[in-house]
Amino acid sequence: MSRTSWATAIKQAPVPERAKRYYSALTQTSAAPLLERATPEARRVLAALFSGSQALSEWLQAHPQHVEDLLDVEALTHPRNSESLKREIKPWLQIALDAQDYAGALRQLRHFKQRQMLRIAARDLAGLAPTTSIIRELSDVADVCLSTVGQIVFQQMIRRWGEPWHLNADQQWEPTPWCVLGLGKLGGQELNYSSDVDVIFVYASEGVAAKTPPRHTAPPPQTLSNHQFFCRMAESFVAEVGRVTPEGQLYRIDLRLRPEGKAGPLARSLESYENYYAQWGQTWERMMLIKARLVAGDAGLAHEFAEVIQSFRYPRLLSERVIADVAAMKARTEAEVVRSGELERNVKLGRGGIREIEFIVQVTQLLHAGRNPFLQIPHTLPALKAMVKYGLMEATDANALEEAYCFLRNIEHRLQMENNRQTHTIPDDPEAQKRLAALMGFSSWAAFAKQWQKYKDQVRASYEARIQAPPPAPAGPWLPPRIEGHEEVWLKLLAECSFRDPKAALKWMAEFLHGPGFGHLSAQSETSARELAGRLLTWCPRKDEQGRIVNLGPRTLSDPDRVLARLDAFIAAYGSRAMLYETWSRQPSLFEMLVLLFDRSEFLAESAIRTPDLVDDLVASGQLRRCKNAAQTLEDLRHGKNDPDQAQWLRRYFATEFMRIGLREIIGLADPEQNLAELSALADACLQYAVEVVMRRHRLKKPPFAIIGLGKLGGQELTYGSDLDLLFVTGPGSRQLHRLSPLAAEIMALLSEKTADGSVFHTDARLRPDGEKGMLVNTLDAYEDYYRRRAQLWEIQALSRARPVAGDEAVGQTFTELARRLTNFADPDPHLAAYQPGWRQEIVRMRWRIEKERTPAGKDHLAIKTGSGGLMDAEFIAQALCLARGIYVPNTLNALQQLETAGVLPHADAAALIENFRQLRRVEIILRRWSYEGESELPADPAPFYRVSVRCGYASPAEFANAVQTWRKAIREIYQKIFATELASLSKTLPKSAFHERQRD
Repeated sequence: MSRTSWATAIKQAPVPERAKRYYSALTQTSAAPLLERATPEARRVLAALFSGSQALSEWLQAHPQHVEDLLDVEALTHPRNSESLKREIKPWLQIALDAQDYAGALRQLRHFKQRQMLRIAARDLAGLAPTTSIIRELSDVADVCLSTVGQIVFQQMIRRWGEPWHLNADQQWEPTPWCVLGLGKLGGQELNYSSDVDVIFVYASEGVAAKTPPRHTAPPPQTLSNHQFFCRMAESFVAEVGRVTPEGQLYRIDLRLRPEGKAGPLARSLESYENYYAQWGQTWERMMLIKARLVAGDAGLAHEFAEVIQSFRYPRLLSERVIADVAAMKARTEAEVVRSGELERNVKLGRGGIREIEFIVQVTQLLHAGRNPFLQIPHTLPALKAMVKYGLMEATDANALEEAYCFLRNIEHRLQMENNRQTHTIPDDPEAQKRLAALMGFSSWAAFAKQWQKYKDQVRASYEARIQAPPPAPAGPWLPPRIEGHEEVWLKLLAECSFRDPKAALKWMAEFLHGPGFGHLSAQSETSARELAGRLLTWCPRKDEQGRIVNLGPRTLSDPDRVLARLDAFIAAYGSRAMLYETWSRQPSLFEMLVLLFDRSEFLAESAIRTPDLVDDLVASGQLRRCKNAAQTLEDLRHGKNDPDQAQWLRRYFATEFMRIGLREIIGLADPEQNLAELSALADACLQYAVEVVMRRHRLKKPPFAIIGLGKLGGQELTYGSDLDLLFVTGPGSRQLHRLSPLAAEIMALLSEKTADGSVFHTDARLRPDGEKGMLVNTLDAYEDYYRRRAQLWEIQALSRARPVAGDEAVGQTFTELARRLTNFADPDPHLAAYQPGWRQEIVRMRWRIEKERTPAGKDHLAIKTGSGGLMDAEFIAQALCLARGIYVPNTLNALQQLETAGVLPHADAAALIENFRQLRRVEIILRRWSYEGESELPADPAPFYRVSVRCGYASPAEFANAVQTWRKAIREIYQKIFATELASLSKTLPKSAFHERQRD
């Protein structure tokens, strides 16, 4: 092929300058003719390899004959397993062993390993194989290499010292088998490009090594004991595998996972392992042994080892204290990474890294695999699938972790391939970051970093939900001794922790630590209370001289005084202080969850205090890990269909489900989009269940009408405190409307009426034709006639968010088609009175009126929904552009994305709208979560504004206010650009002072 063809391949490579450099170097070698006859696909593969691995490109430069290995792309598309690899080395290995040419065999083995790494890296970088295949192939190569070294070293040992022997159960001498077990990534067949390989050496029994077979029970003349023999063999094995030679190195062996670590012998007998783990085994060793797998030696002995350690590795009963042990391990690891300054950049050990996914899986296995053999799997991703299959994890969570795992492993691979270095840290050099992003398939570092951050956040949230115990409460001078006699020290501490009323906080703390009236708690309860108080105070904000919070984090409390009051009420409602302290001490995450709940939501706090067991039950049942859709929620609701008081059942279920959804969002298990989707699914299910209740009451065989959701319900964007905007539609020609309206009213009452248990959702049917004066239920024909002849433009705009949510599916679908036709202004209905040539002008006028009339004077900067650049700007943009192009997508974010895809919105505008809309909506969620009211204005008073800023994650109110202003400014600028003509026209028809004042705000 011509150099022009290579120029194309190089230009399209992830790192063109590097691809060009190594291509040019290879053209000066014997590989030049091979490069010239490379097919376009082979050129692409080679250019990808040159881009991604300097180490392998330089090896190829030194061994140009192996360019030929990469020219057959069809062969490269297929993985090679360990059996195939063994067949390849068998001829030359046997010859070398027969000739006792051990050095030659090892030299060829190192060359073989380099060729395989070249092949796998080419498959990987060219995208010819998924991550799961790559890690398996890397592991298979290691298996073959380690097994071969084991053969060579064992044969060398026998030649020098004789064969090891031991007495069997029949007191007969027999050869002593041995094996090498892989642990960690090697054991899990999840190796990377520059892994240390973790192994342990096992031999069957104590005995002796002898050059002649023993013939009776007396020991033969020994050269070495079995223990000495196998320890020396292990020493030789490690040396040969790790030896650095001109041909390269096989692997770095790590033996530190063996019993007693560096101080322990290199090899042990089966009985010695059994005794050690039974007496001294720790949690980390249980986790380590989950991945134990034969890599060299005798398969029968490896199976025996697995049986011997089975009850230790997979205990049938294990205290949940194991979770705290794992959390402590991770905390120690993170402390090391923090000291290196790489916590956020280390993809293995850092926040949201690979290790957290592995720990999630392994802790689940420790707790459940003893009773559930299906979980006894050494591989991370198959174990995740098993956890889903048997109900230990939601499929959505497992899928997210699998995606994150593969993404993070891909990063790790590209980091290590670069120079064949064992690294897990993303570089901080901009050029290196840009190169990494390109190798990961991203157009920019920013795009890569955004995706990486998303996966890190998902992993950390999942990890903290299942494992992460809060850090130990600080001891010593941080938490003073008993309060009596140390009041001033305590008062100073509480003031530093931002309590507005330190004296009241001290009184509460005295009762919490020592019981009402002092001295009423047992020593154990006082110890637990002290630990819990320490945790609580670590979450209280501390401020610098400028008033900025210096210890800001996801648990930082916005109102410690209120939290104490809520904790006091909860303890009183629970009853047994000692039992509660014991529960919190065993499950510190439960205590943390309640403290956060009391700080983040007054509405949910009251619910938790009314029903003190509710949060505990949600945690114990695993419900917090579920992300439920409407069908799953409806199925749960139907379990109560025989309850005699259906209204009460519906309210009880709603309270539990609402607490579940709220807690998931508060503790970070659900992002804002998931929160809106789950609230919308809950509303859909409650409406459908209410329809079924009414059908049973009136013995109806089919739903009497369709229920159409509008607004936030229609767009599946329901937030805390949102009303359900509803239409009730029946089939064409119905003559029983007078009988249907009471049924619709009954459904609304089931959801809206307040009782001692509260209400479910507030329903609103005023968006129907003629509003409150109109028929509550009407026919499809009547709706069509009204919308065509009499509806105003805002009503057609509202239809753009219509979605069937319950009832008659066929009628609902027909109504949706009607709405789709009526809102298609690209091909307007000729009979639609609301459609006029100046309809965009009217949309802008409506938006201006909302901004003017629903935003209090002087408070535009607080009105994140109706004010300038607020949520409604983005919603009006989405709805107006969808009307103009005939795009029917009720959800705002989905609509903006669809508009970008259709070329209506430029990418930069769509991205800015989506990002800033998300930020404002998150603030709205946090506002509404507090009181379950439809709030969309930030508080004007400084104290509540400060509390909102902390809940939103800002160190000071000023920083929060600036962020909100930035988001809104970005949205308003795009709004003004899109509607520039209409705004200019509007300014001419309105008083200048009023219009320009609003634009300035």
